[in-house]
Parts: sequence; C-alpha cells; structure tokens
Amino acid sequence: MSRISTAAEMAPQKAPQNGWAGLRHWRHDMLAGFQVALLWTPFSLGVALASGAPAVAGLISAIVAGLLYPFLGGSYVTVSGPAAALAPVLLWGMLTLGHGDLAAGYPLVLVAVVFTGILQLVLAALKAGRYTSLLPVTVVEAMLAAIGIMIIVRQLPALVGAPSAPAKSVLEALTQLPTQLAQAQVVPLAIGVGGLLLLFALRRPKQAMWRWIPPAIVVAALGGLVGWLAELPAGFRIAMPEQLIDGIVFPDFAGWLQSPDLWLPMLMVVLTFTMIDGVESVASVKAVDKIDPWRRQSDANKTLRAMGVCNVASGMLGGLTVIPNAVPSRANIDAGARTLWSNLYSGVFLLVFALALPSLLTLIPLAAIASILIYIGWRLCEPAVFVRIAAIGRDRLLVFTATVIAILLTDLLKGMFIGVAIELVLLLYLQTPSLRWIITGRMTFKDAMQLYRQTIVGMFRNPVIKHRIERVVDAPTDAGAAPHHVFTLGSLLGFNTLRLQEEIAGVPPAHPTVLRFTESAKLIDHSAMEFLQHTEEEYAAEGRPFEVQGLEHFHPFSAHPLATRLQEPGSKWREVVLDERARTMAGLAEALGLSFDASVRVTVNRDGFVYLRRGDQREERNTISGNYQGVTVRVLDYEHTSPPDYYVAHRHTLLFFDWPDAAAPPGVQVLAPGHYLERYLVGLTEVENKESLPSGHRLYAEEGAADDGFVIFGARMVAAVGELYIEYRRGRVLLFAPGRAWESPVRIQAMLRALRQALVP
Repeated sequence: MSRISTAAEMAPQKAPQNGWAGLRHWRHDMLAGFQVALLWTPFSLGVALASGAPAVAGLISAIVAGLLYPFLGGSYVTVSGPAAALAPVLLWGMLTLGHGDLAAGYPLVLVAVVFTGILQLVLAALKAGRYTSLLPVTVVEAMLAAIGIMIIVRQLPALVGAPSAPAKSVLEALTQLPTQLAQAQVVPLAIGVGGLLLLFALRRPKQAMWRWIPPAIVVAALGGLVGWLAELPAGFRIAMPEQLIDGIVFPDFAGWLQSPDLWLPMLMVVLTFTMIDGVESVASVKAVDKIDPWRRQSDANKTLRAMGVCNVASGMLGGLTVIPNAVPSRANIDAGARTLWSNLYSGVFLLVFALALPSLLTLIPLAAIASILIYIGWRLCEPAVFVRIAAIGRDRLLVFTATVIAILLTDLLKGMFIGVAIELVLLLYLQTPSLRWIITGRMTFKDAMQLYRQTIVGMFRNPVIKHRIERVVDAPTDAGAAPHHVFTLGSLLGFNTLRLQEEIAGVPPAHPTVLRFTESAKLIDHSAMEFLQHTEEEYAAEGRPFEVQGLEHFHPFSAHPLATRLQEPGSKWREVVLDERARTMAGLAEALGLSFDASVRVTVNRDGFVYLRRGDQREERNTISGNYQGVTVRVLDYEHTSPPDYYVAHRHTLLFFDWPDAAAPPGVQVLAPGHYLERYLVGLTEVENKESLPSGHRLYAEEGAADDGFVIFGARMVAAVGELYIEYRRGRVLLFAPGRAWESPVRIQAMLRALRQALVP
C-alpha cells in the first residue's frame, strides 16, 4: 500500500445478475442448490437441536430463507439460513424467556425472532447496516471463538449418548459435564466419535470425489446406517413430526403480552439477537464476497432488509433466526452457483426432503448431529485461531483472549461490550503519555484529563485533517495526469474509518486517491489496516488509482501486514531478523543478481488474476524481483486462507513475469492441471483438441483468444518443471505448481531457466 495501484486492463466479463435475468443460469444454480440442500439437511437439524428447539425448526428456517431470499437481493452467491453461531444465543433466549423451561421458552423466542426481523427492517430503512462494521474486528473474532467453545461444551453429552439438562451458562454446563459423561452409551459414543474423526479426515480430502459430497451428509448417513443396524432406541435419534405442517409452532404473542415480567427480558433478547445477527451477517457476507468468482460486492443494507423479511417469516412459522452463512455459501460457490436463485433451488429441495423423507430423517442419531456441531465449534476456536491472532500482535491477543473469557463468564452481549471497552482502553493507553508523567510532574492532572478527553473524542471524529486536490506535472500516465485527491489523515482507528469512507466516496472514479498520514497521526489500529486493505482491493478491482503514504514512519507491532502501527518520533525500534526461509531467498536473489525484499505485504490483485481472487488473508513475502536475462520477473512466497479453512494457510511460490514479445498472445488464457479452479474460471471457455497441449492439462480462454504461442510456451514449461497452473492476462503471466508449497531455491532456478528457454520463438 505504498504506491499507486491501478488495475491492468481486464477482460470484459459480464457478471451474472440476480432477478429474472439470472434464471438463464438455472442449470448451474440448480445443481449448486441440490448440493447445498444436502449440506443444509443435517446442518439445520443440528442447529435447531443445539438451540433447544425441535429439529424441524431448523428445516423450516432453512426452507423459508431459501424460498424468500432470491426475491429480496442484497448479495449474489451467499446462502442464508440458521447458523451454528446463533445456537447458543437462541438457547440462552429460550431459557431466559421460559424461566429455564425450553418448551415454554420456544414459542416466546419465536416472538423475539419476529421482533428481531422487524427491527432489522427498521434499521435497513435507516441505512444502519454499515454501522455494524464499526465493531472491532478482534472482538468479532473473539465472539465466534467463544461461541465455538460454547457449542463444544454443550454438545459433548449428546456426542456420547448421555442425558443432559439445558444450562443457561457455560460454567453451569461445565459443572454438569463430568456427571453426564459418566453416563455415556456405547453405540452413540461410537457413532459420535467415529463421525467426528471422519469429519477431520475429510477436512481437506485429496480424493476429488469427496470434494463434491458434503462431509456432514456422509456422517449423518453413516450414523443413521449404524444406528439402524444397532437398533438404536428412538430417544437417541432425531424426533420429527410425521408431516411438516405438524411441526409448525406459532409465536406466543398473547403469552408475552400477558406477562409484564417478560417485557424487559424480551427487549434484551431482541437486542442481543439483532446485534449478533448484524455482526455475523456482515462478517459472513464479506467473507463470501471475497471468494465470489466475479468479485461482486454485496449491499449491506439490502442484505439486512432481506434478513429482516426472512426472520419475520421464519419466526411466524416456528423457525429460527436466519443469517447469511459462510459454510454453505462456500459449498454453493464450489458447486458452481452463479446467482441468488441457487437459494431457491436449495429451499425447494429441502422442502421435498422434509415432505417425502421424514422417516429417513428420524434415523439420524443425535450423536452424529453432535459430532457435526462439535466439528463446527472446533473450527471456530481451534488453537490455530489463537496462533493467527497472536501473529498479528500482542495487543490483538490481549483483546481477543480477554473478550473470549468475558463472554464465557457472562454472556455474549455483555462480553462483547466488555471487549469493546478493553479495546477503547488499550487504544487510549497507546495514544496518551504514561501515568508516570503525572506522578513525576511532567504533566498536570488537569492537562492529562483534557488530553484523555480529546483522545477519546478523536477516536470517533473524522480522521481527515485536510482534503486538497494536487495536479502532477509531466505525469507518465493518464491516471497520473488526472487531479490527485489527497486526504491528510490523523490517527485512523476502526471507530472512525466510516467517516473516511464517506469522504473518499466522493472522489470521481478517474481521479487518483491518496491517503497521506502525517506526524500528527499517532496510531493506525488493526481494524483500520484491514479497512485500508479492503479499500485498496476494491479500487484495484475497479481500475481506480489508490495510494497510501506515510506508513513507513509507523512501527508495526509485528511482522504481520495488518498489525497495529504506532508512530513515536525519536524512538528506536528493533531491527527485523530474517528467518531461515528469508535468508535462503535472499541468498538466491544475490546469486541471480536480483533484488530482494523480505517484507510481508497484503496481496492486492491489481491484474485481476483468477487465482488471486480466491480466499482471504492473502499475504506475500520474500519477494525476488528484477530483470532476469531480458525478462522482468517477480518471485514471491504466497499464502492465503479459504473458508471454511479460515486458519489453514495454503502456500505456493508464485512466479510473475511480463511477456517480452511485442506480438504477445491475445486476451485471457489459462492452462490448468485437470479441473483445477474450473469453477472459478468464469468468462472463459475450455478449448479442446488444441495441439501441443501438455498431458493432463486443460486450456481455457476467452472467445477467440486461444493462441498456439501460449500453448507451446505452457507445454515447454510443464515438460521442464512438471505440473503447472499458468494464467495469462494481456501481457502479464502468473504461474506456479499447485501440488507444491513454497518452492526450494533449486526449483525456483529451474523454473526461471525454463521460463527463459520457453519464451524463445
């Protein structure tokens, strides 16, 4: 983020649209909808059971969301329905409103779901959806981790077939756990533990077949088979009504109105539902947008409005709260979904399953469902989550850990407020002098209080100090010749990024935007760094010039590119010590006569490469660049995550180069091994019967863009170094070996030699 970033000319691909025009993609969306329905079936049943509601309530909410969401808009390939992250909140709501009785609390929590939907509609009308982004990123991640712990603790008894009583708090559930586990049953224990092991085994399957079958449906089906063979009693299996309509429960508005003692608790439950729904919805939609093959952007307010309508309908029919959900959305994209209509097809398939197969659903053991939920909970709070947070900085680990503990000791709403308070205190501490200044007399108490007050107000005030337009004389490009809109900034924090976003929204698309941090800026926190990253990505995707200046004057709290940064003139920071990989790459760069940079940076996809559109937390490091025997090259170590593997890094060494020949191939072309990334190569068509195509590889290209020169180049590279993914975009090329992680220096040298030889006519 230290230079003008402009997107190269990209292929004119018309992205599929929602509405009636999207029906032309019905084949893709129907297939995706069927696969999502397979995933939703055990998933929605499990969420309902974890919430303390009848299992059929989960199916109802998934069906309602599927049938309504496509007509409401807001996103493109996001799937909405019940979420495991909301299960502990729903259980708390039922116990609170039912005074510990789930049967009494269920109809009352339906009232809360309806009111939540109405409140969401009001907030959408006020365009309040964007304000959910003000919640610190670390607090949101801590909320999810705490929910994961809650799910695991509450589902352990069901995993082993032990009886369990609903507990309002995690601490209460923990105290009951030893007694419950002592009553484990052999068959449910075998089904539950076996299902859990199978889910971990299928986490990253190597066999292509398993990538198209949701692991959850495999566990549910095998568990049902084992339970049937072992004649598992009905008490250990899912209970379903004979007819779906018999499972519809209406909200108890009369009971709530006639009980004034429930009015305040109802208000607290509705506010909690609304807050958690809003935060989780925004987080899920953002995550899904990042893996959308077309990189389409969702509308936060439209999504909020859509969820409001779905929640009102779901609550009126006995369903649970509905939010966008990242896990089925990823399955939806991988299955080839193109528009929001895939939700409709999944809803129809779910309705068919519920109407035609209720007897089969009753065969699914509760232990199998518990294994699915525990696996989801583990993914939210596994040690890798804490490791990743710690890598961003100790300040993030402090806020994260404290928020998780606060939520577990209190409840979600109180814990999140405590987390926000901790974040505010930490930001205040980092921006103000130490208390020893007051004790030693360097600052009066009155002056210190005034400084604290100004700092607190500044956290929420517009960070833009000045906005002026500069013109660059003798600019080398048309973008450079356009007026530069320069925004001089003070401290940028997650609490005031929305004000900056409003300011830069008024810049004309053709005019470069420059954000310039001055000496008056003391701090840029982690949430603000994520905002800068997302802004740069959006600008690059749209071909809009964007630059951030002054970051080099700030000290990052860690090597992570999104770490909090502090500016203290005169302070000396420790030098960065290169790790073994960096030293190896530095030695290779020296041997090749190329430059080396060990900095860790957020990867911005300026050229629109398909591979770089995928996943999240995209980072590059150990960059070797320069002119190699007449070819401009850049070699770097790259890693990214992809939902649902949010904390599992996918690593490859990428080689970029500029095609040197004036008669370069046309358009966009991709040479990929097998079906690698096939679902993401939108706008490209497979070219068959192409001569010289390397064995095991497929060629995709824009219409009329397939070129013999590119194919010959690819064949030479594959023959020299093995299986490769090669993507060409109007003069720029990206290639790497999908089956390998970070390459060795020997392999990198071999790839560079092969590159130079393959480019020879």
